[in-house]
Amino acid sequence: MKSVDPSVEMRVSRRPPILGIPTPYKGIRFRSRLEARHAAFFDEMGWPWIYEPIDLHGYIPDFALPYPFGTVLVEVKPEMRLDGLKPHALRAVNAGWDGEVLAVGARIFDHGIIGLSAEPDGPEHITGAARPFRCINCGAASFLNEDHGWHCRSCGCYEGNGHVGDLSVTEITTAWNASGNRVQWRPGT
Repeated sequence: MKSVDPSVEMRVSRRPPILGIPTPYKGIRFRSRLEARHAAFFDEMGWPWIYEPIDLHGYIPDFALPYPFGTVLVEVKPEMRLDGLKPHALRAVNAGWDGEVLAVGARIFDHGIIGLSAEPDGPEHITGAARPFRCINCGAASFLNEDHGWHCRSCGCYEGNGHVGDLSVTEITTAWNASGNRVQWRPGT
C-alpha cells in the first residue's frame, strides 16, 4: 500500500470545469458557443477580429481586435458577474502583453457594459468597465474604459475632442441578441 506524504497539499476545485460546446461560425470551429457568440457580436458591432491570434508564453488569448490605433486582446469567460472578470482582465498582461485587454463574459451587464477593459498607463494597466460608444468623428462603434481613456480605435480621436457619442443599451442588447441567434444550435450542422 502506497503511503501519502502529508506535506503534499491536495487542491480540489470547488467548481467543476465548464465544458464548452464546439460551435462553427464563419468557417471556424470555436471551442465554445460563447466564443462563437462573441465573434458574431464583434461582427454586429463592426469590429475586426482574429480568433486565437498569438501564443504569449503558453497563453493564447481568445481573440485579437486589430484596430488601426492598437490591437486589443480579448479573453472570453462564462462569467455572469462583472467582478468575476477581474482575474481574467490582466491574464494577457501577466503573459507579456503590453497593450490593451478586454475581458468579456456570458452576458451584457447593466448599462450596456460588455466587460472589463485593462488599458496601459505607463507600466500599469487601468482596469474599468468597458462600454461601447459610437464615434461622432468617424461613425464607427468602439468601446471605452470608464476609468481611463475614451478614444476611438478606428480613427484615433479622443474624448477631449468631443467625439464620443453613446450607443444605447437597446442597441448593444440588440446586437448581443442577434449574435446569439447567429450561433444557436441547429440540428444537422
